[in-house]
Amino acid sequence: MAKRALSNPSRGSDTVSIVATSAIINFVNNYQFIDRIVGEHFYDSSVEEKCNVNDLLGIVNNILSGVIPLVDKDSGNKKVPTDDLQTIIPSNISHLINWICCQMTCEAARSKNVETRLLQIFSKLSSYRWTTQVLLVLAAFALQYGDFWFISEAPSDGRNALSTCLLKGLSSLKKKLISDENKAAAMIPLNKVVNDLLELTTHLVRLSKLVIQNRGKHVPELATAFRTIPRWSCETIVAILAAGNYFARLINDDKLAESELDIIALSVSDTKSDVLRAVKSCERKIGQMEEYQKYVKKVEAPVDIVDFLISLLTAKDSSQDPIVTGPNDTPVKFELFRKKSVLLIISDQNISRDDIETLRIIHDDETKRFRISPEDDPKAVSIQIQTEKETLYELVWIPIVDARPENLEPLPKFNSLMPWAYRVDPQKMNEWAATYIKEEWRFKRETMVVVLDSLGLVENTDAMPMLRIWGTDAFPYTGNESTHPWRGPCNWVQLVLKRVVQQGTLDAIKDEYILFWGGPAAAVEAAGAVGGGIPNLRAVLIEDMKHFRILLRSCLICRLQALQIQKFESSPLRDPIVYQMSEAYKACRKDVVAILAKGPELLLEHVGLLSDLKLVRDEVAKDGLTAPAKGFEKKYKDAQGQSICLHVCVPHYTSLGDFTALIVADS
Repeated sequence: MAKRALSNPSRGSDTVSIVATSAIINFVNNYQFIDRIVGEHFYDSSVEEKCNVNDLLGIVNNILSGVIPLVDKDSGNKKVPTDDLQTIIPSNISHLINWICCQMTCEAARSKNVETRLLQIFSKLSSYRWTTQVLLVLAAFALQYGDFWFISEAPSDGRNALSTCLLKGLSSLKKKLISDENKAAAMIPLNKVVNDLLELTTHLVRLSKLVIQNRGKHVPELATAFRTIPRWSCETIVAILAAGNYFARLINDDKLAESELDIIALSVSDTKSDVLRAVKSCERKIGQMEEYQKYVKKVEAPVDIVDFLISLLTAKDSSQDPIVTGPNDTPVKFELFRKKSVLLIISDQNISRDDIETLRIIHDDETKRFRISPEDDPKAVSIQIQTEKETLYELVWIPIVDARPENLEPLPKFNSLMPWAYRVDPQKMNEWAATYIKEEWRFKRETMVVVLDSLGLVENTDAMPMLRIWGTDAFPYTGNESTHPWRGPCNWVQLVLKRVVQQGTLDAIKDEYILFWGGPAAAVEAAGAVGGGIPNLRAVLIEDMKHFRILLRSCLICRLQALQIQKFESSPLRDPIVYQMSEAYKACRKDVVAILAKGPELLLEHVGLLSDLKLVRDEVAKDGLTAPAKGFEKKYKDAQGQSICLHVCVPHYTSLGDFTALIVADS
């Protein structure tokens, strides 16, 4: 390969080259120009294959790592590359590299539009990957920089001298450069910029390899790096071209502006810091992901319940169980749970009192299952004991807390919240446990109960919705086709409202119609007006709207589960009960929910906004009390006719996670 030596512009071109260099400096941080370049890039794998990135990076590193200490006066390491260090540019890309080198030097001395020149360079490089483009431009600069210093340092009979005439000329030029104190002083900071450019390019190539090798893995940092590499690469290419132009002017005896080198140095330093930070972040996240995958593999291959709990909760490099406190506040071993089923309670540190009460009732019911009357038939008692032992549950609570040091101080005394449950110390369990629970079981903030059998297998990823609605009647809490509590006709109005409105209030109501409503206090007058306009109607305020929404959401989840398991409908979202509860959700989100029910059985007549009830009242006056139900039924049929998919609306609100119905309607 005929490696090109430094081309020296003719003297007398001072003004032109200063203008050209100043112009290219303006592109160093020109984000509008860089965005334009990024948008026009196209990648051709067949062209990329012609360039071995690893070999080219090694060549560039050999050249610059040899010349950088040669220039640094403070370094005692002055060497010329030897035969064992590859410094020859491959012939298949040498023509392109020489052309780029010419653009940095020869063209800089001509009054050619700098933007046009930059666009030509990026156009020539556009078929390569971004980091390969950076390497090609840096290789051109390495030839320019290395030719000058290596040849001028070579002895008269050295094999690096291309000719005696050239050697003498370069040596004379170097002596003149060093004798000029201003220019000699400028070489040190320029040399540091060159070192930063080499490190920056190395980090960029390293980051690009991480992105390519881990493509398809769920690592947000990699996705961010993939989007940012083009910009960093463009910035680096412009900085290399500006540095090459600056060096050409420096040895050409041009007038210099220190601010230009400062701009280049600052841009390169900032970009290098950003890229290195991204590399470390990606490597750290990839390492964590690989460690987490090993953890998941171990957790999901249990032998029994004890093995599962140890794999899930035991801290890394720990030979002992994490501290699990029993109801009597004494530490217990996981061996206690052998051959038992477990209800794994998972919550944040602000578990609601309603959920605590629900779980307490479940615990008390478990303890009562063995209280068999001795007056019963002994044979029947024996069978019952055997059956109940097979389904006996231990309640184990795992509080998920923010483990950052500043948040550990205000942690509540967990033993006072559920003293009857076994409690896992959240600060001493495996660091991946919380991640597993959030990723695999989709825990957010709302309390969930995972049902585990005696083999450590998950029978129900979240039984809490059915526990809120049915309590102990949902036993054995597995929620499969044969055990799901919603196996027949159910009135969701009864299921929800009887748990949020005091039973005495409902029993005392003798009116034929009941209007349940809830929302802002300003709606009291409106509710009173509606109630006063319809005979035989009693308005009942839903005081705890947060509890009502949680129960409504739980009931909706149970209904969707039942439809999926038992296949009542071809598409669960076409179910009338799902539609009714969805309407209640939309009403909760928009304004004030209003549920009109009939009789002590709370048969649903209408559900929607309280503001709609004026229309209901008018229809009642005109057509009788059956109009609301007929109107609501017509509304549902109209919605079915408009779309095969009824959209379930479950709004987000404080202390409750979002709900996504993973159900696709029939096409």
